[in-house]
Amino acid sequence: MIEQAEVYLRNAAAMWTALIPDASPGKGLLRVDLPASTRVLLREPPDAEALAAISRLSPAKSVLVEDVFADPGSPALTPASATLRMPVMNRPAGAFAGPPPAVRVIEVHDPDTLAEAERVMVDGFPFPRYQPWVRAQALPPRVLTLPGWRVWLAYADAAPAAAAYTYNDGHASGVYWLATLAEHRSPGLARAVLTAAIAGRPDQEFTLVATEAGRPLYESLGFATVATATWHTRPPLVSPQTGHAG
Repeated sequence: MIEQAEVYLRNAAAMWTALIPDASPGKGLLRVDLPASTRVLLREPPDAEALAAISRLSPAKSVLVEDVFADPGSPALTPASATLRMPVMNRPAGAFAGPPPAVRVIEVHDPDTLAEAERVMVDGFPFPRYQPWVRAQALPPRVLTLPGWRVWLAYADAAPAAAAYTYNDGHASGVYWLATLAEHRSPGLARAVLTAAIAGRPDQEFTLVATEAGRPLYESLGFATVATATWHTRPPLVSPQTGHAG
């Protein structure tokens, strides 16, 4: 089923390259340098050259390596790293057959509303590396002008409550950062966001990496597991300020 995971790998590589134009393709991988972290997306099983490149990543930054090729029990790819295994899920093209959720969902088109959606994603997931939330740190306003990029926001009454963004690479649409604020969970807000996103491109296949908590929602909307992603996460090994081991 690894071949089907290529839908996600191609989309994620295109999405990160659009967001971070300086993203560096290497042999079998894409490296994305962010202010406080480095992300590596493996495009093929890592060989000695790829492993050496990963081992040379800055010890002053946290590291995340996305690997859909690892078997359960495979050793960590970075020293002092933790691993998390999550399903890669695809949904074939086709509209969702069912009544639309009774929730207000909008597509974001302006910087102020983008900031509201960004805060929901950062705090709802949550993403420690972006906390406390600072406007435009995770999603700069220029994403609103990037071809293929769409941001979705759902409201509970008048309050921003759930959000996600999607990226269309010309072949498929990837779903990223689907999150609901803790105080608004359970009334179907994430379902409403995802349904709106699918309705926005019913002609395309959709792809995502799911948490186990989110898997039932995605399965109910037609997603099926095609592979398992192992995320290897490594904290900084030295202090960014002093360069000394922590």
